[in-house]
Amino acid sequence: MCSPFAFLPSELILSVFALAATHRPTACALSLVSTWVHTHVEPVLYHTVSLPSTKSLTAFLATLSAKPDKFAKERVKHLSIMALGPIDSIEEVLSRCAGVTSLACGFSVPSYVHCARGVSAVDSDYASHYKLAVSPTEQHLLGRLTCRDGLDMSIISPTVTHLRIQITSETTPESLTHLLDLQNLTNLAIIYRNDLVGGAQHIRALLDPVLGMGRLKVLLLQVAGTGNEKHLQQIDDWNTTVVTNADTSSLLNPARVPDWRIVAERAPRIPLRQWQDGNVWDNAEGTVLEREKRGGFVVPRATLGTRT
Repeated sequence: MCSPFAFLPSELILSVFALAATHRPTACALSLVSTWVHTHVEPVLYHTVSLPSTKSLTAFLATLSAKPDKFAKERVKHLSIMALGPIDSIEEVLSRCAGVTSLACGFSVPSYVHCARGVSAVDSDYASHYKLAVSPTEQHLLGRLTCRDGLDMSIISPTVTHLRIQITSETTPESLTHLLDLQNLTNLAIIYRNDLVGGAQHIRALLDPVLGMGRLKVLLLQVAGTGNEKHLQQIDDWNTTVVTNADTSSLLNPARVPDWRIVAERAPRIPLRQWQDGNVWDNAEGTVLEREKRGGFVVPRATLGTRT
């Protein structure tokens, strides 16, 4: 029996393969069908690469060594490195994948910064201190070792527009003010445990300078742990300090002006999976847009986790 694909135009066949290959197990299976199919499925296979362990990091480097030099730069666009090392292997992967637009880091930032070579090709005021060999527009610092000692700007791309970091007990207000150097930053997500870093007022004090720079469109607060109902409600109150019948004098009071950009939610159980799904910002951006349409007045949360 003749294959049904024999009667279809090649463009349609490629479209079918591209759609099917978005499911990674299917993409791996398709890549084994033939050389022709493998050639057209391969870009999808390498578009998003996750390296959760030293074994996967080493295997990926071995794969790249058998590819042309430009392969990784052109193919790999989303990259997560959760492996802790070796640091020189991490640096080698980053150097090869220079075209990455979204990067998730889970390795030890202090170790990387100590060992990595400086990158001078980045056009930035702090280019001489920038350590990564890539300049993504989206970056996620995940894992307990990335922000354990506070925020190190030498690991954050000056070209970043979407950034997710963690606040710990070691995070200082001074380190967060360095975010003001990110001229293109529009979306900022922060993961923290309320029981470790203090209440809503402390978080507000930490982030006021960042909000004050006027460039942020969305500030997403992802609160980890349990028993944070009161804290999340305090964040909502932070947004809704102006009541519907507020008079002009209260609207002129900065302490009572709402900030529609702030969205609070429970932190995802597996932040990396949220990055892989590509929906970190969707709900927050939709919430802010809806608030703006309604004049900034937010309907109170009926149950924990419900966003307006």
